[in-house]
Amino acid sequence: MIFKHQDFEGSLTWTDSQHLCELVIENPLTLRNVLQSLITTGAQNQLSFTLDGEALNLEKDLDVIINPTKLEFNNRRAITTLLKLLVKTSVSEEFYLETSKIKTKILQYLDQMIDAEDFIFEVTGDDFSIDSIAKAVNIHIASDDDDFVEILTDYLAMMVELVGIKMFVFLNLRALISQDELQRLHHNLKNHQIDVLLLESHDYGKFEDAPRIIIDKDNCEI
Repeated sequence: MIFKHQDFEGSLTWTDSQHLCELVIENPLTLRNVLQSLITTGAQNQLSFTLDGEALNLEKDLDVIINPTKLEFNNRRAITTLLKLLVKTSVSEEFYLETSKIKTKILQYLDQMIDAEDFIFEVTGDDFSIDSIAKAVNIHIASDDDDFVEILTDYLAMMVELVGIKMFVFLNLRALISQDELQRLHHNLKNHQIDVLLLESHDYGKFEDAPRIIIDKDNCEI
């Protein structure tokens, strides 16, 4: 993965063994403009992420995380994909018969309630799929860990698996995470083969061998 910005001379490269890069922008206006380019849907962006020579679709392939202390595990994209996977699994060879039995019992139950109240309604299961049940019971995704690094890892892994995200950008994560925690996170990124860009407003010092670009307050590139 390679990151380039038309106003920066340098570029950042992620490899099979290096999954963390850092972009430090100390100038508030420049930082704001870069962040806006990352999150604006349909805008003409000044930057690019390329994987194997092909540019990522920033709207589809990128996840910009503004507040890592409040991750939205149950975002629309993840839940929509999860429901599709449940429907696919429900009609698989392993679950097809059990799914049919459950749907039949639910329809029979509804028929009984309607008969009990003498309503003139008809129950049909033509469009009845397992995602209807999942929505009814408020199925949701959760991280069962209290460890900040593990919560971050769970979220990233989920978004890769369910949504197909190829690059994550954290805003000012280093202000919220210790050096030891960052090392643990980088270890997890290597294990899961997940690429992350740290977008920081302050220079906290170089982290291990992670590539980085620094844009100082005068917009000079270091």
